[in-house]
Amino acid sequence: MRFALALLALPLAAARVEPVLLSSFPFTGQRGQPFTITIRGNGLKEATAVDAPFPAVVESAETEPSGRNKADLVRIRISAPAELPPGRYPIRLITPGGLSNALAVVIAADPVVPEPEGRHDEPAQAIPATTLPSIFTGRIDQRGESDLYALDVASAGQVLTFECLSGLPAPGAPGGNARGFDPSLVVWEPSGSWFDPKRLNRLAFNDEPLWVLSQPTDAHLVYRFAKPGRYYLRVEAFSGQGGPDYSYQLRIAPGDHPPEPAATESGWQERTSTRRLATTRLNDLAERGGKKPDQKVAETYRTGPDQTTRVALPANLEGTISQPGEVHRASFTLPGPQDLAIEVETPAGAPPLVNPVVRLLDSRNEEVATTILAGRGACTGALTKSIQWKVAVPVREPGDYTVEVRDIVPDLAGPGFRYRVQVRPQVAHLGDIRIDQDHMNLEPGEAKSVRVVFDREEDYRGAVVVAVENLPAGVTAMAGADFEPDKDPPPAKGRRERYSGRTERTVVVFSAAADAPAMTSPVVARMVVRPLVDGKPGAVIAHKAVPLMVVSSKPVDKPSAGL
Repeated sequence: MRFALALLALPLAAARVEPVLLSSFPFTGQRGQPFTITIRGNGLKEATAVDAPFPAVVESAETEPSGRNKADLVRIRISAPAELPPGRYPIRLITPGGLSNALAVVIAADPVVPEPEGRHDEPAQAIPATTLPSIFTGRIDQRGESDLYALDVASAGQVLTFECLSGLPAPGAPGGNARGFDPSLVVWEPSGSWFDPKRLNRLAFNDEPLWVLSQPTDAHLVYRFAKPGRYYLRVEAFSGQGGPDYSYQLRIAPGDHPPEPAATESGWQERTSTRRLATTRLNDLAERGGKKPDQKVAETYRTGPDQTTRVALPANLEGTISQPGEVHRASFTLPGPQDLAIEVETPAGAPPLVNPVVRLLDSRNEEVATTILAGRGACTGALTKSIQWKVAVPVREPGDYTVEVRDIVPDLAGPGFRYRVQVRPQVAHLGDIRIDQDHMNLEPGEAKSVRVVFDREEDYRGAVVVAVENLPAGVTAMAGADFEPDKDPPPAKGRRERYSGRTERTVVVFSAAADAPAMTSPVVARMVVRPLVDGKPGAVIAHKAVPLMVVSSKPVDKPSAGL
């Protein structure tokens, strides 16, 4: 018994905890004005410093006093310089467990008004919106909660723009409406009713301009007031959610302003309707294939209804479906067999509103290829069809061919139904390259792997070189491989080889030597990807900055609980 009690009295070694940031409240501040935010997450109680592109310090750290899953709360004081351009900036925390993931902080040029303490779901508690334009930061703390803002409209016909950005997930992070906080906006008028003279009557509502899976759900509303007076704006979650991570940014500005563009990842995009199909795209592809950029420049042709435009390849076809049911055509001649690629861009709109369909027809008016992929779904096996933004097709018969463009919905048309179709010879290249690593913490003697996933497009058969630059002392990186289980093919995949590249991957192993020195601040390693063709490496076509830290492997001694 004495031996057992002595063991219980010994200190216990606590395992290293990986720091994780969940949310920030607020996530917006004005440049030139110091402000404080509170980061919520796990493994943050002993945070020592902030890694940010502007001055920021840790003021305090504590654990939530209540809740089922108590998180750590870290207060950070930020001093963004007045000359800092407005935008989203990543911040991370440094703890004894290493470097955290990144959250985005929005630095604004307009004044920022924090939400006062207490509830604001009744007119008497409404937050006054007196000085415009202004940005208001708030949070929906509980389910079913909402925040009211009081507006005084000075004259009839005044136009105001309301825009609400969600902080869950963090601004700029992926997730969209698959998870997170979906804010909605409602404009109310206290015009009363026969039963209740104080009743608020709804004038306008907006949840988001367009609901598309995996896209942001930020709300944007422009309203013209018919008469002067007091009005109210309500911010709430569309489905009534709420909690400590449900923060938002509300901007109210006079006039009609377009919505803030959604944050997108920079880099190459092979198959999206919004990528730019430049006339020099063939040279861009050649560079991604390790070849000299000596390809032909695509000539631009205007296409329209009631005519067939004669073109020479490579060609950019540009037009607008102005009237319902319009069909635009262009023709060309192939002197011999050739592998072609057809790519589609929608410059002024996006699915599901704008859905151009492209068909390639031969001289007998028979379909050779189309941008509609038909196959069977992996879940139910039911036949499905989807619009694709690129199709690669081998054409083996010389002769005349016609490209036909129409919208999939024959009843819709208008100025926004613009398209750009590029018809060109295939150029072997590397397509999308994905490196999802956000950061890395290594203990001495530890190794971790990073997957680099890439697509071989248009029969690219060269090698792929992945290298790591700017590694700290004691850390090395080398090529590796890991196990990937076999996947059953879809029951009826259709001609997917025409609509998707060949996906492969490689692994880079980061390893810290046993005597690697511990670090107090991160070093930004740079992963670069190059094509390798004919024994010659090409230019860097993709890169990813990975903040990296070597952390101490010594456990923290914590006294055990006695009897």
